[in-house]
Amino acid sequence: MSYKKNPNNRCRSTRLKKRKLNKKKLVLLICVIGVFIFGINKAALGVSQVVKNIDNMKKQEIEKQKVLESEKQFNIEEEQKDGLDKKYTVLIDPGHGGKDPGNLGYSSKKKDKTINSYEKDLTLEISKKVAGKLSNQNDVQVVITRSEDKFVSLEDRTKMANSQEVDALVSIHMNAETVGNTAYGIETYYRSGATDKSQVLAKVVQETIGSYIKIRDRGVKEDIFQLLRDTKMPAILVECGFITNEKEEQKLLDEQYQNQLAEGISQGVLVFLDEHASQ
Repeated sequence: MSYKKNPNNRCRSTRLKKRKLNKKKLVLLICVIGVFIFGINKAALGVSQVVKNIDNMKKQEIEKQKVLESEKQFNIEEEQKDGLDKKYTVLIDPGHGGKDPGNLGYSSKKKDKTINSYEKDLTLEISKKVAGKLSNQNDVQVVITRSEDKFVSLEDRTKMANSQEVDALVSIHMNAETVGNTAYGIETYYRSGATDKSQVLAKVVQETIGSYIKIRDRGVKEDIFQLLRDTKMPAILVECGFITNEKEEQKLLDEQYQNQLAEGISQGVLVFLDEHASQ
């Protein structure tokens, strides 16, 4: 007995093979498409990150340029040459210097201190920023009692202010707590019993500082500090913060904070000159 091969079975087998082959191709195609899409997404994310990095770099560069423009290094020789015909003269006095370090910062008192924080260094940095901002004004000449870490006596500072016949004197200092480290905030002093506009200058500067940075406003006070007592023009002493307070010291060591603080002081001086100095 012989059997004939059924042609229909052959066709059915061929169709099954084709279906299996088509499924494999379909799975392979899906995998290829998936890999392709994944690659595109990764590439897009990579490009996006690169663009973000470039944008951040551009923003940082722009901010840096702004700071450089507004914070031109104060140059005494250039200021003396250019200031002959200017309407106002302002003396900026960085407290202490040289052998007189002033108050010692919180960091310097720690046993495991990593930095030496001295009043004389901070007063110089902030004072130079204030001087730089004021010297950019067309009608303001700036005189500074010291532009480096050197000792200048109170008598010499007083003589400089009186001989230059300045319109306003601003002495920059850092406050300190004798016992403890919790006190913080900014306060501005003028000479006791002043009959000139020292009190007005103190109030204006204290207010403008508060408009540029968030501070604890310790107010305006009077005292008989020698520099204020012996000078003959509106004169103030700005205590820019407590160097003995850990958090406030960290702020005062930060250059961005110094710039904002200097902006507040300089703008206060400019307001005073525009509204009160010539009256």
